[in-house]
Amino acid sequence: MTKPEQPFLNESDTLIRTPLDPATGQPSDTCRYALFPGMALAQSEPELVVLLYDSILHQYKDTAMFLYRGREGSDPLLNRKWSQRLLSRWRNLGKPTMIITTPEDMKFFRGILTEIPTVSLYDELLAHNISGGCSRELYRLAEPEQFGFEPAVRELAENMGAVLYDAGSQPEIDPEDAVKIPFLTSSIDVRNAMKKRGFEAVHILELIYGMGRSNQHLAHTHEGEHNHDAPPQVREAVMSSKERNAQEELFSADAAKRNLQDLRETLLAMFWNE
Repeated sequence: MTKPEQPFLNESDTLIRTPLDPATGQPSDTCRYALFPGMALAQSEPELVVLLYDSILHQYKDTAMFLYRGREGSDPLLNRKWSQRLLSRWRNLGKPTMIITTPEDMKFFRGILTEIPTVSLYDELLAHNISGGCSRELYRLAEPEQFGFEPAVRELAENMGAVLYDAGSQPEIDPEDAVKIPFLTSSIDVRNAMKKRGFEAVHILELIYGMGRSNQHLAHTHEGEHNHDAPPQVREAVMSSKERNAQEELFSADAAKRNLQDLRETLLAMFWNE
């Protein structure tokens, strides 16, 4: 019996484009940088990718979009083919430096795709003094140990006024209350895993560019004027049953597919007039 042929790397949602040249209105021939948002962020919070790319273009006008369909699970053959295709497309762009948004992608690029130069998105945000609004909240930092961006994430959060929980320096917070403190991370995979387990978790880009759809309930839970002379308090952030049901829908496979399609169409319309 012949084994069914395995589909080869669906690239229908791929978007690899150089930015438009303001002088000609045509795509640039090459670029110095390329934003690699990663599929997890694109599928979970597409609005953040749009806002992020717009922000980066204000700093580096020759930044390409490198929205590329993710690695195919643990299949080594498909992953080798995926890597080779990625390398080919990167070379066609003129070998730009990749701006990486997630620790998981940084680990992959620096471990497997060593030919490609990379920079941390969060170091770039700090270098250009890009910051969000005031966030007088208390968070627990949850950065992956390897290839995490802890120093930059910590500085970005603190620049906005957020306070990061440290049991050693904040003994006034009861351990039972500490478990209620939302997690803060640069890994959308970590954020999503925590939320699915019932914990509050926020991506650092949500502090900078605004809460994504899966965290919109935090806007009314944490709204109000804060006394900046007083320490932030542990806040109750209990979702209603309606909000929990809405969150489950946001994390569904169908929602991820729709988000990716919508993101591609939005990027083409906003940045390439298509």
